[in-house]
Amino acid sequence: MKETLKTLNTLKADGIIRTYAIGGAVAAFFYIEPTLTDDMDVFILLDEPDSEFVTLSPIYSRLKELGYSKFEKEGIVIDKWPVQFLPASSGLEKEALRKAKDEIIEGEPVRVFTAEYLMALCVAVGRAKDKIRLSQFLSEGCFDSTLFEDILSRFDLAGKWAKIKGVICDD
Repeated sequence: MKETLKTLNTLKADGIIRTYAIGGAVAAFFYIEPTLTDDMDVFILLDEPDSEFVTLSPIYSRLKELGYSKFEKEGIVIDKWPVQFLPASSGLEKEALRKAKDEIIEGEPVRVFTAEYLMALCVAVGRAKDKIRLSQFLSEGCFDSTLFEDILSRFDLAGKWAKIKGVICDD
């Protein structure tokens, strides 16, 4: 993973991406027991104005110059990790990116989503694996419930959370 993270930091240093934060299962490693994942979700903020079309061509061009051009599943393989570059498009994703925290993984500085934003994104998406992850967060109690509830309220996810919570909790 170290080489993958070094490459992400190179893209940032080169000005190809302005900022990034790791989300998904890799970010969840900081809070809950690790689960199997075979890719890395990297949320990025694009400099271009909001439009219908988003291009990641500058990222892929630079990665090709660095020797990475193989795609596997939904991501480009950097070292051994398929990396999905996900432009932060919703208000929730953009705020999660702005509020990401600095961490160190294998000696490399990275930014990762906080537990509360990871959980809110799980609620927003609502897949089966998101519900499992939410259950893990609840079991671990490794989040600020007041902040989580605030995020849910501000992004109109409280009703969806109530339904999910009713399914994943035995209360």
